[in-house]
Amino acid sequence: MKILLTFIGDNDCNIKENPGAILTILHQLEFDKLYILYNHDRYLKPASEILLYCRKHFPNLKVHYQEAKSNNPTDYNTVYPAMYKAVKEILKENENINPEYTISLTSGTPTMHACWIFLRQGRVIDTKLIQVSRESGISEVDFNLDDFPKIQNVAEIKVEMTKLARENVIFKKQLKLQHDEIVGECPDILKIKEQIQILAQYDIPVFISGESGTGKELVAEAIHYNSPRKEQAFIKVNCGAISPQLFESEFFGHKKGSFTGAISDKDGKFKLAHKGTIFLDEIGDLPLDMQVKLLRVLDKGTIQPVGGSEERVDVRVISATNKDIKKLVKEEEFREDLFYRIVRDHVYLPPLRERGTDKILIAENYIKQLNQKYKLNKTLSQSAINLINNYEWQGNVRELFSVLESAYIHSENRILAKNMNLIELHKETSKISIPDEGIDFDNKVVPSFYKEALRKTNGNAEKAAKLLHIKPHTFRARLKKLQMKM
Repeated sequence: MKILLTFIGDNDCNIKENPGAILTILHQLEFDKLYILYNHDRYLKPASEILLYCRKHFPNLKVHYQEAKSNNPTDYNTVYPAMYKAVKEILKENENINPEYTISLTSGTPTMHACWIFLRQGRVIDTKLIQVSRESGISEVDFNLDDFPKIQNVAEIKVEMTKLARENVIFKKQLKLQHDEIVGECPDILKIKEQIQILAQYDIPVFISGESGTGKELVAEAIHYNSPRKEQAFIKVNCGAISPQLFESEFFGHKKGSFTGAISDKDGKFKLAHKGTIFLDEIGDLPLDMQVKLLRVLDKGTIQPVGGSEERVDVRVISATNKDIKKLVKEEEFREDLFYRIVRDHVYLPPLRERGTDKILIAENYIKQLNQKYKLNKTLSQSAINLINNYEWQGNVRELFSVLESAYIHSENRILAKNMNLIELHKETSKISIPDEGIDFDNKVVPSFYKEALRKTNGNAEKAAKLLHIKPHTFRARLKKLQMKM
């Protein structure tokens, strides 16, 4: 049984643009198990992406997460005990399968790299050490460790581990939310963070509402990565983007040969989310016939792949929409029984225009991300800050990011208001003005609308009344009162 142990580091966090050390190793060396060690919960999201990647490209590889938290990733006194404890748990878990261990020294901090060597030198784990570099690819770290002092005082290690356990309790209390990408300090956002903290601990369906671009997916992620399911997959599904013909295959999977084009078995979204969380985004766009099939799965806790037999799944459901779901239920466009199944608790995200100075905090945080990406050091000018504060942002955070990214590209060291290209999709096309002398509404404005409605319908009173959203008999009575002819 070949087993790879590795920390997940910053170079492993963007597998779409850069595969990182972990995936580089897996593409070149074969393993039966992978243990991803993490020292902070913020690494759980990229670890989840690696897990899903491995399920697709290395289906026989079993992927596990292993907590090895420390308050400071460069402090040997806390990093080593955390790693020692994690390694001991891995060894115990695999003691009966004749394992062959390999450790990657590439991902993580230099302190972690050194501690891996200490663990091997101290005979805590019998393992091969490898590293990845652009120049030489994967190479074995092969040197004589006999000159290194042996680590023999196990009692001191246990004392450090006890100390570490206490520190981590304090550390978690200080952080509150371990995985939190929601930027903001306004009362509404602070309340939402409190909700997330509570909801994360209870395995109930959660419904998130709010305008498009307010960050509903971030809330869903925060609930998942602070929950007991955090070491399992977080699967996002855009319900509005799945065709009715492929609904069952996408949601529940299919077996090879079950329909034309099914050239191999495929796991559906619910199977991929087993033991984890599924996020049903834009659930208000799900057609009624699909809602029935979804409700059946949520009620029974089982799925049936196309062409296959029924399977039980353990999935937490978080859903969201930018539509008024209560209105959809009243209009019979969304099933009432499904509504009660998914809306056990509700998180409402306010639009950006109602979040006060959070707009600036979000903007500055995004500029910081762009600076890290492009290795620059640009800042917002006062004119840009004023514009961000005063603008309505009908497209919310998504619109803000779009404008800022464009402004970032077209500015030098300081981003100015003139660099920000605002596209007002929701701007009113006409402006109402009232003259100083006022308006005779009953005798001038109303008759003018009646005349235009009659003109447009060629004198047909019923059609004219329909245009004005009033009853035909009411329309005729008002014409008579105004002494207007049809």
